Amino acid sequence: MQTAKGWQQFIARMLFPLPDRFQRSTRRSTQAFSKRGWVFSRACLGSNRGGAGKWWRACLALLTLVCAPPLTAAELPARSRGELLFYLDTASFRGATGQVLQEFYSEIPFEQLTFRPAPQGWQSDCSTSVVIADTAGNVLLRDEWTQSVTARSPEETAGRVLPNQFELPLAPGFYTLALTLTDLHSHRAGRAEIRFQARALPPHTLALSDLQLATSIQVDTAGGKFAKHGLNVMPHASATFSSSLPLLYFYFEIYNLAAADSYEVQYAIRNGRGESLRTLPAKWGRAPGAASIEAGGIHVGTLPDSVCSLSVRVRARSTGAVATQTKPFYVEGRTPESGTDSVIAGLPEREFKRHVAQMQYVLNDHDKLMLKSLAPAAQRAYVSQIWRRFDPVPATPVNEFREEYFRRVQYANEQFTAGFSAGWQTDRGRVAIKFGIPNEVERFPARTHAQPYEVWTYFQEGRKQFIFADLDGYGKYELIYSSDERELTRPDWKTIIDTR
Repeated sequence: MQTAKGWQQFIARMLFPLPDRFQRSTRRSTQAFSKRGWVFSRACLGSNRGGAGKWWRACLALLTLVCAPPLTAAELPARSRGELLFYLDTASFRGATGQVLQEFYSEIPFEQLTFRPAPQGWQSDCSTSVVIADTAGNVLLRDEWTQSVTARSPEETAGRVLPNQFELPLAPGFYTLALTLTDLHSHRAGRAEIRFQARALPPHTLALSDLQLATSIQVDTAGGKFAKHGLNVMPHASATFSSSLPLLYFYFEIYNLAAADSYEVQYAIRNGRGESLRTLPAKWGRAPGAASIEAGGIHVGTLPDSVCSLSVRVRARSTGAVATQTKPFYVEGRTPESGTDSVIAGLPEREFKRHVAQMQYVLNDHDKLMLKSLAPAAQRAYVSQIWRRFDPVPATPVNEFREEYFRRVQYANEQFTAGFSAGWQTDRGRVAIKFGIPNEVERFPARTHAQPYEVWTYFQEGRKQFIFADLDGYGKYELIYSSDERELTRPDWKTIIDTR
């Protein structure tokens, strides 16, 4: 049995107070939760805070996770039949009183769709037809809608997928859902059918929702269809991970916690026979309200090529109540780098750290959190994943975006290094990396009432202007004005360059 030592993983816990009667409507409002003020904390599951004398509970937890039954085919996502290949999955969450909020996820590769020239590049149109029935065969719902997806070029569709999600409030019970996707250009179609249980969740005892697998989880700012309680959870209906997608993200909800109670969470990975592959030590969390969410990611790129599952066990500290949940997933095509491309894999450790530091201008807050949380080997896989996100032509072996980015880094170092600050770390270097070499540069020497300054102008994507001034007289120009709202402007910038 392999322990958590050396396992490249992280768990990000997001806790916030929820109403005592934690219910979710058919349309979530992320604003309602963001106003409550949720607290974000993160930690590697590398320490057991259960206290001395709790070894027997750890043993019970291990038995619960290890001795789970083997996986069955019915637990895995449904694969379509027909001319279009796509996947269909589902998960149960708590809905209004007496109901289950059942979510459905589909995922189809772009390469399955037909793209044609359109005003905005290339466009594919497809229709989705849904039929849901009870166990007696009575049709409860029929619905159909169309969806368009665009790409700048046919090459841009390589390796991409089209995720989708919808939800239905259902009474607890067993159902069948049939989903048909039709490409409106080629008229090819595929059909997937899934038999599922809208799982009743107890109103008072500790309970968990189903586990949802995702390709990414980030703080939500737009409130789109993938939003859940302030998070954007991008569904991964195929539940398939590989060297090119080594990070397994997960999301689930915990219900009926005592107010301000702490709880213990354990995670384990099993193979298809129910045998434990990896088990992590227990981790404690505290929920300010009666419910909370758990969201995070685990690096599974080093797992053997097989059907596996993520098992979760939650125990409430005050009552000792236990709830468990399991979600199967696939791992295929393992490679030694586990998703790390050859450029990143070949960097010595010191060069890799400098590489990560210099790429900060393309990192969002979520990326920075991930890189701090992951073990060194997993960091390289994640950096590779970030660059693939920006690759304009994934089908080619060269990442043109990354090549151009580091050409700009080199230019910044050659032109703007000042004192102990490398060029890429200066304000002029940052703007040159983010926006490119300016179309026009005007330089103004020092005057009696003004510091020396430069005015950079860009004509593409609308006129942009940046003004840098040498405030300390040592040649390190600082940004004092920007017409781009993503950069800061000093309120006294006019005074600095005033030549009267």
